[in-house]
Amino acid sequence: MNFIKKIAEHKYDEWVKKQFTRYGRGTYEGKAVVQITKGTAYKINTSFEFAGELAYQLANTISGKTHVTGGMITSQKITNEAGFEFAGMKQFAGVKTYLIDTDLTKQQIHSLFEKFPTTLIFLSFKTDAGEIKTKVKNPKSTKPGNKETEEEPKADFCTFKTKDKAIIDDFTFDIKKDFTKLSLVHTFIIEDLIIPGQYKNDFVAARLHAMRKGNLIREITLDGEKSVKEYKLEA
Repeated sequence: MNFIKKIAEHKYDEWVKKQFTRYGRGTYEGKAVVQITKGTAYKINTSFEFAGELAYQLANTISGKTHVTGGMITSQKITNEAGFEFAGMKQFAGVKTYLIDTDLTKQQIHSLFEKFPTTLIFLSFKTDAGEIKTKVKNPKSTKPGNKETEEEPKADFCTFKTKDKAIIDDFTFDIKKDFTKLSLVHTFIIEDLIIPGQYKNDFVAARLHAMRKGNLIREITLDGEKSVKEYKLEA
């Protein structure tokens, strides 16, 4: 289940929490962008927010091992915790990108997301059930206010191909009509941050453990026809 559906159904977990540690109070437009095209298979293009969830889900279909490329982006040092050797490491302004180019099992991929919950993990691989291709770069910093540019929000960070209709149904949980092409764009309106008392004097811990309260605006464009839905946000 993707994190937008979890918010709509008030089912909050660590995957949802991880999405919002980047945000303070304010209005953030053009987030969690999804474009779905139907053909002989489904093609899903997304912004960076869904890359981890889709990789984790596709890993469930690995039989044995599959070749994985990509990277892990973090300010922390990673040594042997990953359980395999990195292909290299790049560093810029204190941010490290650990490069991946090796064969991994389902369990090894799942372990990465479980061991490094605050790390950006971007993977590319394929199985008999589908294929994911993800860019390896640090997403732009988030700033409240209007859209950063006049351009339309882009779904060009991650491409996922599958024939599994259940994945499409997960993204279109509140859409009843059939379609050929679908676009989803979300706005996060964060009105309040509730910080547990034990973290109020620790900025880093406060950012990680605060609950964000507000609203989620969901803009749906279904074969050119636009509609808007709104959900309460508590993450």
